[in-house]
Parts: sequence; C-alpha cells; structure tokens
Amino acid sequence: MFKIETRYALHAVVVLAQNQGRVRNPFLSEKMDISLPMVAKIMNKLGQGGLVESKPGPGGGYHLSRPASEIKLFDVISINEGQGWGADCILGKQECSDDIVCEMNCSWPELRKHIMEMLTGHTVQEMADGSVDLSLKVTGK
Repeated sequence: MFKIETRYALHAVVVLAQNQGRVRNPFLSEKMDISLPMVAKIMNKLGQGGLVESKPGPGGGYHLSRPASEIKLFDVISINEGQGWGADCILGKQECSDDIVCEMNCSWPELRKHIMEMLTGHTVQEMADGSVDLSLKVTGK
C-alpha cells in the first residue's frame, strides 16, 4: 500500500521518538535493518519535509524537529506519497471517481476514509508507545 521508502520513514521517526538526543546513521541502520545509504536517503527526505533536523560531525545525528506527539502519521506518509495519497485509483487506472463503476469503488472510498482517519488521527508518539489501534474493520454504509 505504501512505498518501501514510506515504510522506512515511519520506522525511522518511531526510532527517533523512542531515543533521546541525536541518533546516528549506524544506529538507525542497525535498528531498521537497512543499508547506510538507504538510511541517508530516508533521513534526507524527512529533513527536506521538515520532520527531522540533523547535525553533522562528532556528536551529530538526527532528531525530530518537533515533539513526536505533534507529528501525525500522515505527516510522515505525505512526504513520500504526496498530500493526495489515497485519492488515486487503488487499481492504478488513470481515471478514478466514486461515480465510475469498477471492481473497487464499492468499498475503496469507505476504506480510504477509514485509513485517512487513522493516519491523521494518530501521532508518531502513539506509534512509538505501541498505543495505536490500526484496526481496519470497516462497517457497511
């Protein structure tokens, strides 16, 4: 559902939220089980998106630019997926609308709404604390 970079970005901000002070690339690489170049790529993107700040050199590393309790999960998702994530056709078709009958539009709009509520209603801190209920149970209309 999400790009691999988005999943790594979510993991990275959770690691930052769980660790005080600056976190260095080797620690992130180990915790996330990914290469150092991939860590650098992910952290650079998060930095460009304003979610993390970095300090180079000895004693340097990364930290969240604001408290994890103020960063919504969608803030992280939108950096890699774009602000319009979820609006595109889940099947990859060029045109998608709730008015066009297809295999998914009877359930995708409601599911998309539920996912967006979860992503905009929960924070990185909640994810770091393990207190996010990500139940995708969707009731009928």
